[in-house]
Amino acid sequence: MIDIDNFHLTSKAFKRYIFNEHPEDLLELIKPRMKEKRYLHSLSVADVAVSLARSHHLDVRKAYLAGILHDITKSLSIDEHRVYFLYYDRDKIDVPEPIMHSYSAKYYIKEKLNLYDGDILEAIYHHTDGASNTRLTKILYIADKREPLRGIHDQILDRAYHDLDRAYEELKEDVKEYLKRNERSRISSEDIR
Repeated sequence: MIDIDNFHLTSKAFKRYIFNEHPEDLLELIKPRMKEKRYLHSLSVADVAVSLARSHHLDVRKAYLAGILHDITKSLSIDEHRVYFLYYDRDKIDVPEPIMHSYSAKYYIKEKLNLYDGDILEAIYHHTDGASNTRLTKILYIADKREPLRGIHDQILDRAYHDLDRAYEELKEDVKEYLKRNERSRISSEDIR
């Protein structure tokens, strides 16, 4: 079996076969790159993304690929992320560590997998920042934050099946509030020290 670092050396026909007909075969390539919890999360995100894509009459193959690949660079070191940013996207060099993977994944996927689908790459690039309004980005953003393994049970995912835009905006607000609460508690705990 080919590993992910050599996938770019395979033929165009083989890549088309994988990406267009058997994207589930990519699981063998990505599993060794991820911790078990991250791998299971990616599978769950892909399942939710496919379900939402079906509900909104979008390309389920693209939703699946975005779901399984969205965290592909999560385990890279800060320096490895920054190499991608130095080469491709200098504006992202100082983004917070927890969201670096979102941006570096786009370049990693292009470089290692030779996957250049703009819809998929856009969704992955913005799956942590919510700064894109494509339907696939909205689906991936929601799927990533509300997949069942996260254990968050609110109405956002249910709402996304019939009102994707509203669910997306509500989730972005929810994430902002969560980040504010965590920032306040981080500052408070630092003040105690």
